[in-house]
Parts: sequence; structure tokens; C-alpha cells
Amino acid sequence: MSAALEFTVGQRWLSNTEADLGLGVVMAADNRTINLLFPAVQEDRTYAIAHAPITRLILSEGEKALHTDGWELKIENVAIQDGLYIYSGVRTDTEEKASIIEVSLDHNVKLNQPEKRLFSGQFDSPKWFDIRHECLQKQYDHATSGAVGLVGARVELIPHQLHIANEVGSRFAPRVLLADEVGLGKTIEAGLVLHQQILTGKVKRALIVVPSSLVHQWLVEMLRRVHLSFSVFDEERLDAMSESDENPFDQEQLVLCSIDFIKQEKVLKEATAVDWDILIVDEAHHLQWSKEHVSEEYAAIEKLCHISKGVLLLTATPDQLGHESHFARLRLLDPARFHDYQSFLEEESHYGELASAVSPLIDNLHMEQSHLDALNAAAPGETITDEMLASGEERQALLRRLIDQHGTGRLLFRNSRVSIQGFPERIALPAPLKLPKEYAVSMSLEEDIELSLHPERAPLVNDNWTKYDPRVTWLVDLLEECKGEKVLVICAYASTALQMAEYLRQKTAIRHSVFHEGMSIVERDKAAHFFATDEQGAQVLLCSEIGSEGRNFQFSRHLVLFDLPMVPDLLEQRIGRLDRIGQKYDINIHVPYFENTAQHVLFDWYQDGLGAFESTCPVGSDVYKQVSTDLLASLKDPEDTELKLDIIHQTHELTVDLKRKIEQGRDKLLELNASGFGQIDDLLDRIVAAENPVGLMKFMSRLFDTLGVTQEDKDDHSFILRPTEQLVHQIPGLTEDGLEVTYQRNTATKFEQLGFLSWDSDIVRHCLDSVTTDVLGKSSIAFAKDPELPTGTFWIETTSVLSASAAADLQLYRFLPPTPVRICVDAKNNEVDIEFEQLFKVKRKMALQLLQALADPISAGIEQSLKLSHQALAEKQAAALQGMQEELDGEVGRLRSLQKSNPSIRDEEIEFVEEQRRQLSDIIEKAEPYLDSLRVVVNNP
Repeated sequence: MSAALEFTVGQRWLSNTEADLGLGVVMAADNRTINLLFPAVQEDRTYAIAHAPITRLILSEGEKALHTDGWELKIENVAIQDGLYIYSGVRTDTEEKASIIEVSLDHNVKLNQPEKRLFSGQFDSPKWFDIRHECLQKQYDHATSGAVGLVGARVELIPHQLHIANEVGSRFAPRVLLADEVGLGKTIEAGLVLHQQILTGKVKRALIVVPSSLVHQWLVEMLRRVHLSFSVFDEERLDAMSESDENPFDQEQLVLCSIDFIKQEKVLKEATAVDWDILIVDEAHHLQWSKEHVSEEYAAIEKLCHISKGVLLLTATPDQLGHESHFARLRLLDPARFHDYQSFLEEESHYGELASAVSPLIDNLHMEQSHLDALNAAAPGETITDEMLASGEERQALLRRLIDQHGTGRLLFRNSRVSIQGFPERIALPAPLKLPKEYAVSMSLEEDIELSLHPERAPLVNDNWTKYDPRVTWLVDLLEECKGEKVLVICAYASTALQMAEYLRQKTAIRHSVFHEGMSIVERDKAAHFFATDEQGAQVLLCSEIGSEGRNFQFSRHLVLFDLPMVPDLLEQRIGRLDRIGQKYDINIHVPYFENTAQHVLFDWYQDGLGAFESTCPVGSDVYKQVSTDLLASLKDPEDTELKLDIIHQTHELTVDLKRKIEQGRDKLLELNASGFGQIDDLLDRIVAAENPVGLMKFMSRLFDTLGVTQEDKDDHSFILRPTEQLVHQIPGLTEDGLEVTYQRNTATKFEQLGFLSWDSDIVRHCLDSVTTDVLGKSSIAFAKDPELPTGTFWIETTSVLSASAAADLQLYRFLPPTPVRICVDAKNNEVDIEFEQLFKVKRKMALQLLQALADPISAGIEQSLKLSHQALAEKQAAALQGMQEELDGEVGRLRSLQKSNPSIRDEEIEFVEEQRRQLSDIIEKAEPYLDSLRVVVNNP
């Protein structure tokens, strides 16, 4: 019979890799693929028939079958008609004769195979029983840790980022503006939120829209940081799919594209014709809107926001295009609330009153009566007295309540460097050099600012420029001076980096590597790894501008700016490779430039005008736009000192003024909310406890060994995984060449080519699932050798699991993940607490003889064990139901109370939690335990 004929519409199959889907029904099949619908979770899957990870549900006489209408049948006869099983017998409720065709079986049916497998002689190695139980227990422990989705990202545990990830990631369809200042990690925050939403089932389809220049950076960051592989959509991709009549946006779950691409009418029409669970938009301050004019970019994003459940807008400068544009971005998040700009201004004035009134409380100052009066006036929902502020605990509790009620506090998250600690000092180290005559000649013939800033690229200059450019010999001297220390060099062009690398190769013994856009991602990873390696690694990494793409090189404290970019934001991106939270050393920023040239003018403008080397300059782009004409004139005529000093003075005045306005506009209450005030310590404790890299490493070492994978030590912090001939299941990413991994977070962030194994990682989750969804370990029989006990003494061990199926967005796992209970009874059916140090396989012939001789007492032991398991699981079920109801009732009450003073609380958020509670109550109450596995142990000393 051919493979295609084995499947008939209506047949019931179980997924071997996704047990929580429940019972699937065949909807369609052809020669190559089969489509299954899983009604319990309203999801479908299409599998290649040759590799379909599914098992047919076939019930036997004596078993019970549950109908979709809720009644149960004790099976007396099994027949096949048109490829479908028909089970006949007696209903347990009415004792009437009845039959159930398999298509009508309840969607939550579980295979009760272990006892059948045991008595039919299907034995597994005794070790598999222990592995199964341990995997089930590890899955349960992680699901209930409160850290799902927060331990698997390749990031440092930075408090404000984790707080935002947890706060936003735990919401239903979050719609927020992430507006942290430059260098505080908005991209990481967005990735963490998305990662958590995907792992917890809230998001399946995501669309990321960014400026064209950032598409590659986002692609790399999502893959590197949170192991999410996005498909880049562009003209080429659309052309390749043009022959198909299907919507290309419907073909991928995770899509990344540029704003210039998606704003095209045809593209936008297709993108808005499908459903998105979440939309992420970077550089949202470029979206221009006013009553008089709406930009194409804004109009496109507005349409996408309308059809997307969740929205994350990212910007470092929420007021960059004016306050009206800030309102416009809030309007994208909640158009019903932010529908009128004047109304928003009126509402916002009260936010300012509260933020001002709460300032003494935040700064822990003594509260005068005038302060209390102002606070009570600004927070009418509170009655604040001097007595209630006497204790620090009361003050903190009040602040948390005020944060919850505060204006855009649920919509806008903004952290500033002023409020976040942990940044290094930045030290500018200029290196003025004399212009070589070769460059002077070419500059005299070419009046081009670009060539003045990058003279090595002039038409008259050949590849030998490294022999006479004093910046090159200066760099070699610096590397000798900093021997033993890592030095990152960034220049504008790949050709410059490559030619310097060739000079170092020919003239020095300095270990070096290059990093540029002409390399593949794998090649860049190798270069970055060579640079990051402490011993025998590269001392210097020579980068083109792409070195500013978001890589983390904070293990270095020396940055060489071989040339300077014209755009202040690009300069900040360069410095940001080292100036990051967690940098342990002050950063030395080395800037070689040629005296009395455009390079000199640009250095002075950055240093004395913007102050951009030694501190971040969030207003740099705004200032540049206002002075760019005069700056360009000064760059063209570097000998005009008066013009240079005038432009520097003008720049300084503008910078001071704009920074002062930003400081005046600081909302300390919003910053407290964004930083995780009063909430982050408990979250960090949960994450650290759940992470437990040593425990995970030891467990996975045993699990890998069982699955047929060797784990070899590579060094103190990393391992090499290799498949063996005994490999039980294919593991994603594991090839015959092996896979280098680490369990240590700090190693993973430093050596980004290593796989990072955590309880959230794909490999770990796949390995756990491959055990718990397989039949291996379902039944086994073993010998123990205890000379102090009589021969023939036996025990029955069982693992029972309480579980249910639910749509992913209900988050059943938070309250009732698959819950295992292990019970052991002796020959007298008494529960015993015993652990077998060593068990031995039983030859098949002997095992069958033992089962035949002990069939009745074994069956009785299994029945008693199940009775005890069900009692224990019933208690856990009741606790899960009560815990869920109390938590969600509390959340509904909190949201309804807050909604009275904070219109950012949407009705749909409250309605979702109420519906979540209703459905989960029914699902948890109806959850039934099932026997997962059993083991018979017979003493044979």
C-alpha cells in the first residue's frame, strides 16, 4: 500500500513532537503531504509524509473511548470501515449499546499505552523510565519558575531591560513605545519581548519594519540575541514569488523589511491583507504626522498598526520632530484615546503636575505640608498624609501605586542614562598628525569634502598609501604600547580596513582580523570570535562602518576612530560598541586626524561643539540639521579659523539649550516605571534561580548521553556536541562536524559563535520534547540486586501526568503545565519511598516469564499506584485552579481600578483576562491525569 493511501480524512493522529496539541484529525492528504487539524488548540500542521512525526491513535477492546459530546464508551469491539476505526461497546453512563467512529473521539484523548506495552512484551531500557520522569519534571519546574522566555536570550542580565521584557512581554497584545536613550538597549528589549511572546504562545506571526540601513542589523540581532530567524522581504524576494498567486506575506511567520519597501502601495496592500500578532517599528521618530501633512511612512505604519494586535514602536528621541509628532506616535498605539491633539495637551498637563509633585517623594526628601497638598491635588485617587510616609515601605508602596496610575506609564517606557547606572567614563585622546605631501597634492587638485575626510581614497592615491600615511605608523605604535589589550579600529570603508590589515601582515607580527560588509555573517562571526579570544586571539579588529552595526565588543577599552563620520548618530553608534552597560573599564577613544584640514575641523566640532566624544549627545542629529550648511562651509575652508570658532560656538549653544529642554521634560515617575522600580529584584532572583547553568549542564550531559550525543570539554566554559551512531533523534543545528555550545551567559555574550544552552533554548526544549513525546521509556522491567531482600520481591513504579490542552494565548502553562507525579508501591500495594542505585536489564524470555507469573499482582500494583497518583494530582489540580482564579481575579480588579484614573487601560485587555479566567477554569476542572510510564523492578540478588 502506498504512503498516501494510509491516510483517510477523519483519522485521528497524535503529534510526537508537540504533545500539547491534543488529538489531531486528518483534513487532507496527497502523495507528499498530510494536513492535520488539532481542534483542542485550533491549530493545524502540514507534514511531509515521509518524515511525519505522528502516531495513529488505535484503541483496543477493554479500553474506554470518550466522545466529543462528553460520554464514555467501554470498548467491546473494534472494526474498520472506509479506513476509519469504529469502536462499539457500552456507554458507562447509560449502560446502553453505542458506537463511536474515530472522527468523533474527544480531542483531548491521551494514549494509555504503558500497561499495554508492558504486557505485550514491548520493553525499553530501565534507564529510560528515569529519563522520562526527569524530563517531565524539568519541564514542569521551568514552566512554573516565572522565568519562561527570559533565560534564553544571549544578553547580559541588565535590570531595566529585563523589567521591560517581563512587563511588556507578559501582556496580551502589548502596544507600547520603547523610548530609552541611545545605548540603553531598545533593540534588545524588543527582542526580549518578542522572544517571550513567542515562547509563551502569544505571538506566532511578527512583522518588523525598520529603515533600510538597519535591515541587516536587525536580522543579525534577532538571530544572535534571541535565536529568531526572520525572512527579509524586498523587491528581489517579491519578484521570486511573483509567479505564485498567493500573498507572499502569508508564506512566512517572521518577516523583516524596510519602511521604504513596505510603504509601496502594492506591497502595503498585501502586507495588510494578513493578520499580524505583533508589529515592531524601529526609528519611529522618522514617522512624520501633523493635521496638515501625513508622510507616506506614517500612513503605511498606521494601516499596519490598525490590523496588528500588538505594536512596539522604538525611538531614542520621542520628541525629536516636535511634541505633535510624539502625540502622533501615541495615536498609532491607541487611536481611540489619542484622537485629538489639544485634548492630549490638556491631559498631559496633569501628568506634569503629578510628576512635579512626586519629585520630593522620589528624591526621598522630607515632605513639607505644601508638598503633601500638591501631591494630593495631583493624585485625587489617593489620600496622602505625613504619617503614612513615615516608613520607607509605605513610601515605596505609594510610589508604585502612583506609577500604575500615571498618564502614559503603560504606553511609554523611557530610561535615561541619568537614571541608569553602570556606564563607563569616555576619555577622548586626540592624535594630531601632519598631513603628508602626497595627500596635500591630491587635496589641492580635488575640492571634495569626502576626499578631505578620507584622503586615502583620492584618485591620485594608490594602494601604497599605508607606507606614508602617519596614521598607520601611529596605529602600530599604539598597538605596541597597548600590547596585551584589545583594540577596536573603525573606519568608513572596507578597502581602508583591508589595506591596513595587509600592512600589518607584511610589516608587523601583530595578530589582527578584519570585519566588513563583503564578508558573510559566518565569516564575521569567526572574525569577531578571533578578536574576542583572550589567548592567541587577534589584538586588533579592523572594521569598516559595519563594525557599528550593533556588535558587542565591550571586552575592549580602546577604540580607534581612524576617520570620523559626518553624522553624529553614526559616531555614537561607533562608540556604542564599547560604551555599554556592563563595561568594566573607562573607554579610551583614540582619534588621529590631520592638522589644519577638514578632519581637524570635524574633530573640534564634535569635541568642543557637541561634546560627543566624552558623553552621549542625544541632540546631535537635531543640532547637525540646524548647522549643517555652516559646518560644510567650514570643512571646505579649514583655514578660516573665525568661521570654525563661530560654528563651534553656535553648536555649543544649541546643544546646551536642547539638552536643558530635555532635562526639564524629564518625567521621573515615568523613568521609575521604566526602570523596574520595586519590582526588579524578585524578577532577577527568579531568573538566576531558573537559569542554574551548572545544574543544566549536568542534566544535559546525562540526557545527551542517553540520546546518543557526546559532550566533549572544549575549554573551561564551552563544549563540543557530536552525534554518535546511536543517535536517537535528530537535534536542530547538530551536524557531523559537531556544535560548540556553552551554558554560561557571560561566555555566550562574549563568544557569539557559540550556541547558548538554557531552559529556553531550542536545543534543550527539543531534547526534552523528544523524550516526553516518544514511546521510549513507557514500559520497562528491570532487576535489582539487594542481597538483604528475598528473591522475587518486586515494586511497581509509575509516572502519571496531569495535563490539558488549550489555545496558546490562554497561557495554561502558567497555572497547570503538564504535572508529573512519581509513585512506587511494593508487592503489598503499600507506597514506599525507594531509589534504586543500579538496575539491570532483564532478558526478554525471562521478562515474559516474570510478567506471566506476576500478571495479577502487577496489575493490582498499577491500579493502586494510579489511585495514589490521582489523589496527589487532584490536590495539585485544585491548587492550580485556585491559584489561577485568585491571580486573574486580582488582575481584573487591579485593571478596572486603574482604568478609572488611567485611560491607557484598554477594555479589550480586561475582557481578555476575564475570558481567560472563564476558559481556564473550565479547562483545569476537566483536566484528567494519565499514565505516562511504568517500570517493574524485581529483586534478583
